[in-house]
Amino acid sequence: MFGTTPTKKKAREVFPLVYYFRESQMLDCNMFILKDPETDKFCLIDTGNGQSLAGFKSGLETLGLDLSNLQKILITHEHLDHILGLYTILEELGDSKPEIYVSKVTQQILALGDEAQICPRSLGISAGHFGVSIVPIQNTHALAEGDTFSFGTFSFQVIETPGHSPGSITLYEPNHKLLFPGDVVFPQGSFGRYDFPGGSLSILTKSIQRITELDVDVLCAGHMSPVTRNASQQIQISYKNISSMRW
Repeated sequence: MFGTTPTKKKAREVFPLVYYFRESQMLDCNMFILKDPETDKFCLIDTGNGQSLAGFKSGLETLGLDLSNLQKILITHEHLDHILGLYTILEELGDSKPEIYVSKVTQQILALGDEAQICPRSLGISAGHFGVSIVPIQNTHALAEGDTFSFGTFSFQVIETPGHSPGSITLYEPNHKLLFPGDVVFPQGSFGRYDFPGGSLSILTKSIQRITELDVDVLCAGHMSPVTRNASQQIQISYKNISSMRW
């Protein structure tokens, strides 16, 4: 298998009932969970690269949780560092399947088992490098622009934000000013790559522009550490930076 991962992903609370598990060093992503305050159930946002599952499970233990408590999974987009862990989680849980929520584009990719869309050939890396086998996944829930995704005390607006990938979606919780943009926008004026298949600088720019219209305090992006205060300011810088690039 490809690379190594730490034995434990430490959980850090970034907002009440929202926990952050830092990405591993080799093609992984940040993983976030939402806890239900009334039960021991939780929702996972993005699943990492598959190899990082063991570290994630160890981190859950520090919160008094177990993978069997996983009720819902939401995937922000279809790239390997965010979605390969889905296959290992489903394999480990067996018949106890969580509900899976994805964009319509990602839903089709999962249903077909389309590895070329999950592992861009330009990276020269396959799912097999992470010990993962891509198989068709059915019975997922598709999210589209204007839908609401709810878990516990949170109710997120779904925003379609392509440009980094065709299936990218962003979750925004207006009551708590929480944003989960996947790889669309990052802290410190950064933003996602647009040179993967289906990516587009002009489309990504428009997606980030839409996000600048939101009032965001807490930014939980797919990479880099979360921002827990006045995140809108950093998103504005990201938009300024990407707008200065030529289409």
